[in-house]
Formats: sequence, structure tokens, C-alpha cells
Amino acid sequence: MLTYLVTLTIVVDRAIYEPHLPDHLAYLAQLKAAGHLLLSGPATDRRGGFVLLQADSLAAARDLVEEDPLVARGLDSYEIREWRITEGQPQQIVPSW
Repeated sequence: MLTYLVTLTIVVDRAIYEPHLPDHLAYLAQLKAAGHLLLSGPATDRRGGFVLLQADSLAAARDLVEEDPLVARGLDSYEIREWRITEGQPQQIVPSW
């Protein structure tokens, strides 16, 4: 599996956004149970958050993100990037460009 870092950005007023958080958190729990979610949490500036996912491809990761209630309902925009986690080990850095 590949690892993807997802940046979620709130695009509506917080008063509209807040009631949808329980559905988002329940969805994250489903991703965790399915083995897709590694880490997640809000940004301290409260303008969004981050999700670290595992998926077989960028398309599969995108599908997982677009099923998140906050994204599906147009409350969050997102950016997704594949992340090669090396944990500071240069031998794990394999350029693909």
C-alpha cells in the first residue's frame, strides 16, 4: 500500500461546518477499522485538518477522501499527495522523478 497525506480545508462558516463533525469522525473510525487511516487530526488554526491514509493508488485514496462527509457535502476542499515516509533514513529515499 502507498501512503497519502491529505490536507482538508474548511470552505464554509464554522456554524455550518460544526454539526457535520460527528459524521466525519464516524467515517474516520470506519477508515481506521478498514486499515486505511494511519493518523488524523485538526490543524491548530482550526481552518481544517490532516489525514494520513494508506491506499493501493492515488485514485483509491481520492475515492476514500471524496466519501468523507465533509468533502462529499462541500464543506471541506482537499489536497492529496503521495508521501514516501523515510523516517530520516536516506537509503529509503528513492527518487522517482
